[in-house]
Amino acid sequence: MPEIKNSVNDLIELCRRAVEQGERIAVTGHDAPDADSIISAVMMKKFLKKFNIESEVCFGTRPDGVTERDMRSLGLMDGIGFEGFSRGDLLLLVDHHKSFYENRTLASVDHHTTAPEPEGEVTIVKSASSCGRVIFDMAESVGMADPWLERLAIYSVYLDTQSCRSPKFKVADKEWLEKGIEKYGIDKASLERMGFCLNDIDEDAEALSMYGYKKYSFSSRPSFSTCIQIDSAEKKWDEKIEEIINSLQKRLILEGGSVWAFIVNMPIETRSDIYFINSLSGVDKISLDRLASRSRDVIPIVSILQ
Repeated sequence: MPEIKNSVNDLIELCRRAVEQGERIAVTGHDAPDADSIISAVMMKKFLKKFNIESEVCFGTRPDGVTERDMRSLGLMDGIGFEGFSRGDLLLLVDHHKSFYENRTLASVDHHTTAPEPEGEVTIVKSASSCGRVIFDMAESVGMADPWLERLAIYSVYLDTQSCRSPKFKVADKEWLEKGIEKYGIDKASLERMGFCLNDIDEDAEALSMYGYKKYSFSSRPSFSTCIQIDSAEKKWDEKIEEIINSLQKRLILEGGSVWAFIVNMPIETRSDIYFINSLSGVDKISLDRLASRSRDVIPIVSILQ
């Protein structure tokens, strides 16, 4: 992405000035961080460190159990704070571009090009397979060749696109991924299995209902989405989805929300079901013969239903 070079240099200078003025930069992904949020935050910290810019990786909430399991396997959980932010922290957003915290947003780096407008003095928002991919491209644009960053970017793509099956996956990344997997000796079968991020449906329905939590503010009443990945051959699924919907209907009332979209991805079969739970009209289900994308299949509908 050579066209982002100027923006990347602006980001570096902005962060450098902030640190020189005694500010603390908190790099953070969205709440209930998924793998791409955590990987991107760690990558951004490493990127800034290359320019002698100190930062901390902090989140307002912890990841779900599946994400934490995978991030521990990659050795990325140490040194990350999940207790929120200090009052004076400047936020550098990754994998999202709208903060729900009172702290000032310094900049945002994201691969979601949907509304609202990005926050921050510098915004680098490019459509890409993952935010980790954007950060790797940022590094390349300013001549930083870092194998560790590239390796993490590969993982971020697989983990954020259900192993390249999601419609958000950019086909142009295929050759780069194949070369990188071979170059770094990554076990492709293990990588693909990790990328499915399969949930254990024996887990409590309330816990399953909150995986991949995201909040939207399109009107005065918030809306939400959550998402799980399952092996649809599981025999208990029909009973479990009823429990999940009941749990989300109650939570939607407690949250004072308008719509809750619950996405069920079945990556092994490359298909999805989406349940739109509306506080007024009940539950509508759509089925897709591909994996669902929030930006393509959820946000446009939620913004209308609100």
